[in-house]
Amino acid sequence: MNGMRLHPLAIIVATLCYFGLGAVWFTMFRSAWLDGIGRTMEQLQTSGVSPALAYGIALMMTLALALFLSWLIQVTGPQTAARGVQIAVILWFCTVFATFATEYAFEGRGVKILAITSGYCLVGMVLMGAVLGGWTRKME
Repeated sequence: MNGMRLHPLAIIVATLCYFGLGAVWFTMFRSAWLDGIGRTMEQLQTSGVSPALAYGIALMMTLALALFLSWLIQVTGPQTAARGVQIAVILWFCTVFATFATEYAFEGRGVKILAITSGYCLVGMVLMGAVLGGWTRKME
């Protein structure tokens, strides 16, 4: 791991980009997403799940993803924005999409909800990969 260096500011920016994308994404696709999960906003709001807990978990898991993606980009080759995007897409396809597609097939969920949920992860991970791969010491 010689030469590997986590860039804390890049990790924070990447985390916030992905997390912020969620607000935009699920606002744009709210109706289709709710239809896909078979719920209404009222049902979600009265489910007893604390929004603070849900957002806190989402933020921490997004941070974990940014840390892992930063490490993976650095240990697998040159650190560039293009490679960051490439690694993010490969990681997304082999983990997120493969897992979601299999789960959704057995649950009988449609392609539309698969596209919404896994598409969010894809776009978020691409943003993360570009930030983390393109961030160099000069930028800090």
